[in-house]
Amino acid sequence: MAYSVVPFAPEHLPSLQSFSEDYFDRPRTDAYYQWRYLESIPFSKMFLALDGAKCLGLVSAFRKRYLIGGQDVPCLEVFDWHCLPGMKGSGVGIRVMRAMMREPERVFSFGGTADVLSTLPAMGWQRIGAARIYELPSSGDFLAAGLQRRTGLPARATRSLLGAVSRAWFRPHRSRPPKGGRVVPVSVLGDEVLELYRSKTGYGIVQQPDPSLLSWLACGYPGTGRFDFLSFTVDGRSRGWSLSRVYETGSGTEAALLDLYCPEPDVALYTWMVSETTTRLLAFRPWMVRARASCPTLRAALRANRYREGADDIPVHTWPAGLSGDTNPIHVTLNHADEPLRPYPVAGTAARFLSS
Repeated sequence: MAYSVVPFAPEHLPSLQSFSEDYFDRPRTDAYYQWRYLESIPFSKMFLALDGAKCLGLVSAFRKRYLIGGQDVPCLEVFDWHCLPGMKGSGVGIRVMRAMMREPERVFSFGGTADVLSTLPAMGWQRIGAARIYELPSSGDFLAAGLQRRTGLPARATRSLLGAVSRAWFRPHRSRPPKGGRVVPVSVLGDEVLELYRSKTGYGIVQQPDPSLLSWLACGYPGTGRFDFLSFTVDGRSRGWSLSRVYETGSGTEAALLDLYCPEPDVALYTWMVSETTTRLLAFRPWMVRARASCPTLRAALRANRYREGADDIPVHTWPAGLSGDTNPIHVTLNHADEPLRPYPVAGTAARFLSS
């Protein structure tokens, strides 16, 4: 099969649109394609497998900067590694990923399908840790749907009772702030937050925030929902920040605690930060709040706020291999790869604006 693997350029957008409409259930508007693929060019890399004007496969990545063992390192976070149905085993997927692996930046991957998790080690990637998903049920709908999947009992028969259970048990208790502690909603991350990464972090591997990328994410396309930033201070000194999201799905309103960071954290401080961020999310009446964490301290804080821990590890891989053990612990949240965008708005579905 004659095809070429090329970096994405604006002239490839028609091919990419066709691939997206064949493969993904995502928006199909000009505004979405402009935002997702053209306006993101300063923050992303993508390789396409092209047979003439037809896109056979692709892999995407966001550009990030990490602190790895205290060193500032340019990195890529890969996602959307796909080829067209029927192309599995053709080598298309391997070739586009090999192109990404030849880039000068270190590359990270978070979770993935069974095929992805078996293929990456075979391609020489190193597993460096794992994260876990956390969920906070905040309505009877979430619990009733899960019970129906497990037992077949109709959700309508248990929704009311389980709603009372979720309100009584899963709603987090608002934690007392530390002495002198304040929570400040902010529209953008200021220098005082960025300074938190220029001292000792307490992490071997941690992603650094990019205000420009976060602005693109939060303000570029309304269908992705509402994003909110919180800054946490103690005695007037910045101690941490969080990023959260509220969005619409086919099942109703959901929310996510996308990122939460403070340097050299302790459980009490993270518990307060999780509590404050979650309390604000619950004002939008989501049926469920999602989070993800690899940091043991953040995991403990999520559990203290009644989040349920998932049973499965989400492996974290990197290329090239060879990172040493002094890179532990790692700090992985939902603010990696395309998790802040997922679930994408469904094609043809108008998003409900969440303005309150």
